[in-house]
Amino acid sequence: MQQRFNVPENIGQGFWERIKVNSSIEIVSCDMYVHERTEMSSRDQDNSMKWSFCLGDPIDWTEEDSRTTYTLNGGQMSIFGHEPSTSSGRYHAGSHIQGITVKMSSSFAKRHELQSIMQTVYGGSVQPFQMYPMTTAVNRILIDISSCDYEEDIKRIYLEGKVLELTAVCLHEAGRSQTATAQMSRSDIDSLMQAKQILDQNYLSAPSLQQLSRQIYLNEFKLKKGFKLLFGSSVHAYIIERRLDAAYQLLETADCNITTAAMMCGFKKPSHFTEKFKRKYGVTPSQYFKKGNYQQ
Repeated sequence: MQQRFNVPENIGQGFWERIKVNSSIEIVSCDMYVHERTEMSSRDQDNSMKWSFCLGDPIDWTEEDSRTTYTLNGGQMSIFGHEPSTSSGRYHAGSHIQGITVKMSSSFAKRHELQSIMQTVYGGSVQPFQMYPMTTAVNRILIDISSCDYEEDIKRIYLEGKVLELTAVCLHEAGRSQTATAQMSRSDIDSLMQAKQILDQNYLSAPSLQQLSRQIYLNEFKLKKGFKLLFGSSVHAYIIERRLDAAYQLLETADCNITTAAMMCGFKKPSHFTEKFKRKYGVTPSQYFKKGNYQQ
C-alpha cells in the first residue's frame, strides 16, 4: 500500500512517498530540500486525473509534448492529466519542495461524474496544468491526509474518504474562485496571491492591513474585498486559521501543553486560542487532545 523513497544525499534530503489507496486512488507526497538545481521527469501512461498541491517553494514544470512551461507557486493547486503525457519538473538550489498529488483513475472520475461537474464548474473543458489558489478548507484536508497515522485497512478507508472530501471542496471552491477572478484584473489576482504567500510565511507576526497593502502595491479596499473573494475568508480570519493549523500540528506531534502551543503559534492569550479552537472544532483543545501531557 505504501512506498517511501529517500532523496540521495548527493542531491539533497527528504523523501517521496507513494500510497496506493485502492485501484482508483493514489497519493504521492514529498517533503525535501535540494542542494543544487535538479530536474526530474515522469511519464504518465494513462488518462487519470491528477490534482497537485504546492505547499512549499515554487516548482517549474514543462509539458514535453507541447513544450509549454508552467510555474506552480506555494499555495496553488493545479489540475492536470486526462491523457498520457511526459513532463519534467525543475527544483531550484536550496528550495524546500513540499506538496501532495492525488491521482484518480478514469473509472473513479466516471463513477462520480467528475468530468461533467468540472466542465460546469470551470466553464468548459479542463486543460492540463490549470492553476487555482488553495483555500484554508483545502489546506486543512491536506494536513489531515499528510498527518494520518492509521494503519492498513483503516488508513485506506480514511484516505479514500478524505480524497472524496477534497474533491468536493476543490470543486466548490473552484466555482467560487471562478466567479471571483472574473471580477478582478490579472495584476490584482497576482498581488493577492503575493499577499497570501506573505501571510503564509509570516503568520506568527503578520503585517497589518496597511503594511500588507503597501508590500503588494494594492490599496486596502481591493486587498480586503479581493482576498475575501479569492480565498473565501478575510485577511484576519486567514491569519487565525493558519495559526490554528500550526497549533493543531504542534499538539499532534510535539510534547508540549496547550498554553505553550498557543503562545508559540501567535496567540497572546490561551483563552483566545481556546475560543477560536472550539469555534472551529466544536470542543476545547483539552477535550480534543485527551492525552496526559496536554494541560490547559
